[in-house]
Amino acid sequence: MALHCELCGSRTDGAERLGRYCPGEYCGAELPTGPEAGVRAWCEPPRRFGTAGGTVLLDLLVHNAGPDPTGFRIDPVEPVQGRLDFDRRAVEAPLPSGATRRIELRYTVPLDLVGLGPDIASRFGVPGAGAAGQVQGAPNARVGVALRVAAVPARRGAACAAFAVDVPARPARPGAAAGGGGSAGARAAGAGTEERSASPAQPQPADRRPGGCGPLAVTVLLALVAVLFALTLLLVGG
Repeated sequence: MALHCELCGSRTDGAERLGRYCPGEYCGAELPTGPEAGVRAWCEPPRRFGTAGGTVLLDLLVHNAGPDPTGFRIDPVEPVQGRLDFDRRAVEAPLPSGATRRIELRYTVPLDLVGLGPDIASRFGVPGAGAAGQVQGAPNARVGVALRVAAVPARRGAACAAFAVDVPARPARPGAAAGGGGSAGARAAGAGTEERSASPAQPQPADRRPGGCGPLAVTVLLALVAVLFALTLLLVGG
């Protein structure tokens, strides 16, 4: 069933943005609220480039389109991958009617982001967030975050703001198995080299060659000759 936004007049067929939120630019109002809807919310910029484990900064803008000052609360529409930080006191402080508040968002991309993340951002009208593509010439991963910004009086309604972060995918290490084998081979080769360099210091059987005790035998033989010569002289003299 078609719905029309009470704030900006945008029309939806009930399927866009989860069928609850206005697809109009700078709006995002919750459509079923009806005439009492008084909240608009959007992110600037709606798309950012990031790195795994890195932090990106962007702004959430909240507009009070109702007749009275009101504070707000922010809740993620779906569980957030990574970490999202903002000043909750600034969100909860009363915002005058017709005023717009800018709130800084600090989003830290998860380290283990691999492949396409849950692309909730495209379901909330972030331009191009749903298109598979490249980030700086490389395959990319993507994570989307959608936030529901609700007025403290529930009857005043809410709005949804979303953003997407594109992250260059981590390339698989080429030839990881071969590289591992190569490393092992290199280690084996290195070990072999170490063994060869250490082997000359070890005693070798060739060092025990015949004739190694020759000088000692000659000495003993000369001593025996001398003894025999002495005995001969004694016998002749007697």
